[in-house]
Amino acid sequence: MSLKKSHRVGARAIIINDGKILLNEFGDGLYYNLPGGGVEDGELVKETVVREVMEETGIAVDVGEMLFVLEYEPVHNINIYGETPTISIIFECKVKGDIIIKPPTVPDVSPDYTNITSKAVWMPFENLKNIEYVPYIHESLMAYIETRVFAPNFLSEPLSDKYFNPSSK
Repeated sequence: MSLKKSHRVGARAIIINDGKILLNEFGDGLYYNLPGGGVEDGELVKETVVREVMEETGIAVDVGEMLFVLEYEPVHNINIYGETPTISIIFECKVKGDIIIKPPTVPDVSPDYTNITSKAVWMPFENLKNIEYVPYIHESLMAYIETRVFAPNFLSEPLSDKYFNPSSK
C-alpha cells in the first residue's frame, strides 16, 4: 500500500520599488527566492502572502493580481527542492507604508540545509543577472520588470537545464 503525498500550497510575492525587487537571500548569496511560504489551515492564499512577507521582511504589503503559478513535482525533478510536491501562486504586491527591511520574526530556512537561513534584501535590477534564483525565473522576471506582464502564467520545474537534463535518464 502506498500513501499519496498531498501537494503543499504556497503563496509568494513579487514586490518592486524604485528599481529594486525584494528577495530572500540564503547563505550570504548562495541563492535567492521570492518572499512567501506555505498556506496554513484556515488561511486564504492572499492572507498567506501578507503574513509571510511581514514575517520574513517586516514590510506590510497590499496583494494585487496573480502573476503566475509554479508547479514542482519531485518525481519529475530528481528531488532538487526536496520531496514535497508544491503548487506556488505568485502575486504582484505593493508596499504599504515603510520600505525598510526589519529582522525576520520567522526566518526562512533552507529545506535541505537547516543551518542556512534567509535575510531579506532589496536587490537592484542590474544585479539580477548575477544571482542564483530558486526557482530560476530570470527571463520571465526581467520581461515582467520591463512590461509588467508575466508570461507564461504557468511554470513547471525544472526551469533550467542546469539542474536537470532529461537525456541523462
